[in-house]
Amino acid sequence: MKSKIIISAILLFFSFTCLKAQNEELDKANSLYKQTDYQGASQLYEDIAIRYGVSPELYYNIGNAYYKAGEVGRSILNYERALRLSPNYEDAKVNLELAQTKVVDNIVQVPPFFVKRWIDLLIKLLNVDQWYIVSLVVFVITLLCFLYFIFGNQLIIRRFAFYGAFILLVITIISGTFGLIRKSELSNHNEAIIMTGTVVVKSSPDKSGTDLFQLHEGTKVSIKSKLDEWTEIVVGNGNIGWLETIAIEKI
Repeated sequence: MKSKIIISAILLFFSFTCLKAQNEELDKANSLYKQTDYQGASQLYEDIAIRYGVSPELYYNIGNAYYKAGEVGRSILNYERALRLSPNYEDAKVNLELAQTKVVDNIVQVPPFFVKRWIDLLIKLLNVDQWYIVSLVVFVITLLCFLYFIFGNQLIIRRFAFYGAFILLVITIISGTFGLIRKSELSNHNEAIIMTGTVVVKSSPDKSGTDLFQLHEGTKVSIKSKLDEWTEIVVGNGNIGWLETIAIEKI
């Protein structure tokens, strides 16, 4: 018993120490940002992300620092990362739209089918943990309805409990599925940002391939496949081609 208390105390001490160190480094990065040392601030924010983990707010700060430093591609990359973790992060949305006005490529996006668009918006209303909580709560209510259907006395209420349990079971499955989809989006996404000033997209994965079109820093693409040092990408307007993997960075 005493050993458990000692271990808990040690873990608590190290957690407090790490949190204190993280806050000190954040204060330093924020100070550099206020002093207009945007390169220094962005690098320190990046170091904090590596040492202590990421968050939507940290990605947002990194994006702001890079935007002020004139690095449009990296600012868009980090605003997109913030929105991937927190799709309803309004400040990140506003700043992303501002940064995108600096992108040379004016690509007209092919809109997805409206049903898919609605489902995507619904899925992004909550994060992974929130969808799992909804699924768990609804499942518990489903069990209560089912138990009342079996053991209840009043026939009318038992009938409502049966139909209610069926509907709630469907909601449980849907919310759990949405949680799995959100988790998959965070770990298995295939979107990337062009990081170099100008890149030539080729018809095949080699430098001797035919030049198809050019893309510029900050443009968002989807990764279709990879071959050695080359990546096949799809642009928002549906154009497909190959570029060197070093020219992009995954969101």
